[in-house]
Amino acid sequence: MKKTLSLLIALIIFASSFCMAVYALSQAYTGLTSAQTPTTNASLLFSKKFGGSYKAAPTPPIVVGDTILLMSGVKLYKLNAETGEEIASVKMEGSTLYATVPPLYADGKVFVALDDGIIQAFDYETMKSLWVYTDSIGGQAISPITYDNGYIYTGFWVDETEYANYVCLDASDENIKTETESKSAEWTYKALGGFYWAGCCVTDKYLVVGKDDGKKNSENSSKIISLNKSTGKAVSSLSVTGDIRSSVVYSAEADTYYASSKAGYVYKFSMDSAGKLSSLKTYKASGAVTATPVIYNGRLYSGCQNGSTGKFIVLDAKTMKEIYTCDMLGYPQASMLVSTGYEEATGKVHIYSTYNAKPGGITVFEDSQGQTSAVKTELYTPESDMQQYCISTISAGEYGTLYYKNDSGNIFALTEAKTGVQSILQRIITMIKNIIAKIMALLSNK
Repeated sequence: MKKTLSLLIALIIFASSFCMAVYALSQAYTGLTSAQTPTTNASLLFSKKFGGSYKAAPTPPIVVGDTILLMSGVKLYKLNAETGEEIASVKMEGSTLYATVPPLYADGKVFVALDDGIIQAFDYETMKSLWVYTDSIGGQAISPITYDNGYIYTGFWVDETEYANYVCLDASDENIKTETESKSAEWTYKALGGFYWAGCCVTDKYLVVGKDDGKKNSENSSKIISLNKSTGKAVSSLSVTGDIRSSVVYSAEADTYYASSKAGYVYKFSMDSAGKLSSLKTYKASGAVTATPVIYNGRLYSGCQNGSTGKFIVLDAKTMKEIYTCDMLGYPQASMLVSTGYEEATGKVHIYSTYNAKPGGITVFEDSQGQTSAVKTELYTPESDMQQYCISTISAGEYGTLYYKNDSGNIFALTEAKTGVQSILQRIITMIKNIIAKIMALLSNK
């Protein structure tokens, strides 16, 4: 019996290690997860506090295998995803004010956006610095970093009426003997207004990104731009209203692009093989929209400001017509997370959102094809000493654990409220299913 138990434990440990290793290769925040996430009553797996003020606030955490990564103050942290215990930390070449942009993991490296126009790269395994880029104009590094085929792309912001750069950097480490070698940009694109929460979408030839309008008033004309991915030269643009304060996202099912503006618009548009942007369609919300839209199965999920609170928005992704909205406790300023983990069994998806108001928890919406009104649950409310405003994306681990942060300085790990035995069994079952799926995928690619 002891031999059998020991063998079972060994197999589970091996399977878990293999599963985590495979998972880490492809982890990135996309707004979609197939994990079976908590749906009705989340339980706090752990919380961990960082910093004593907003200047040392943690960034939203991201999941890489069995670890989570985040920045706080001048440090990059790697934590155990199950316990929150620190595995390693390293001092960065700067800090990240307001801490709204998480680190990015790609190709064995971790990329961080720091103030004064600094981007720094680290090796994920060793946590050693690889290189440092300092932009010629500088500014807040407050736009998400995008990785594509060995290169990263990101932008900076100085002020609404000042110029700032969008840049392309080679992600490789050209000088392995120097940890803080100075990285040069492959190209820079300078724009009036700069880039604030403005992530890009990268195709085989082009990069599409939105910018601020260059004026103090958020209702002025701005642009969504396509750039040559190799040179950074502008190819085409669309005139839109207001500062673009979201990433540009692409929907393969509709062959269409989407973005949002601070003036309260959600935009849909097309790009042809020559990089020309066209076919602009708009939806006008009740207030500012800074959440990057998430598109799934013909529906667009986002949120907007609504006076002193906020709204959840569901649109037809093709027509941009409103299907329904729902009031929220606060303005949902960060991207939402859509889980398809229960769709096969129930036909429903679950959409998770934070909101920029106290108590700073998570709201979950249940949605399905044909649904025309909201089904809402306040999934998690922090204890009183951890309640605070929140602008945080939500990341999901492989077994459905949700990770986020709020302005109390805490990061949170949430699981479905189950007994210990139920939780362990669910994780083992999910792990085995995932291992089988990944082995089959690997075999089919050979």
